[in-house]
Amino acid sequence: MSMNCCLKANGTALYMNRRWSRHMDELHKQSGRELLLVDVNQVVVAIPIDSVKEVIEYTRITQVPMCNKEISGVINVRGSVVPVIDAASRLGFPSDNRYDKYSCIILYESQQTKTKEHITIGLVVTRVRSIKAADEDALYDKPSFGTHISTEFIEGLVKVAGDTMPILDMSQLLDPQQINRLMLNSQNTLLAQWES
Repeated sequence: MSMNCCLKANGTALYMNRRWSRHMDELHKQSGRELLLVDVNQVVVAIPIDSVKEVIEYTRITQVPMCNKEISGVINVRGSVVPVIDAASRLGFPSDNRYDKYSCIILYESQQTKTKEHITIGLVVTRVRSIKAADEDALYDKPSFGTHISTEFIEGLVKVAGDTMPILDMSQLLDPQQINRLMLNSQNTLLAQWES
């Protein structure tokens, strides 16, 4: 997997290109799962590294009129328009959309089921903490209840340095069909209010 990205941890930008490649080679030699640990509204969550296309620095997001609060807007990534989802809002946390120079946008590539077209979607997070390899004995099944995140967005749990955190199911969290429905519903609601 080839990635050029900028990870920001503890205020220090770590530019990962060749170093990323070496780190990924080391992780692949270990058993278990590679995870990207991120902060979303002061909650640490894990994202499977194989779900990550790229991690980019936070950039100005152009808002789209009449969109659901979960949709931050769009950005330009090398000439392509990429919709960006607010991770905090999508996961059901209060969000004031105050992102700073330490925030990042995680790019995820999804495939449309009908057209087989690849779509890139961004997920804005408060911070990227680190990349961790989790052994099989640190991985747990998806809980049926008792989490602060909807279980539809969780594929399992992982224990890292004594803390248990959810592993996000990116295919559910950033499902293009669900995101399209969110956009259409919010636009229809606003149009109905405007017409009445």
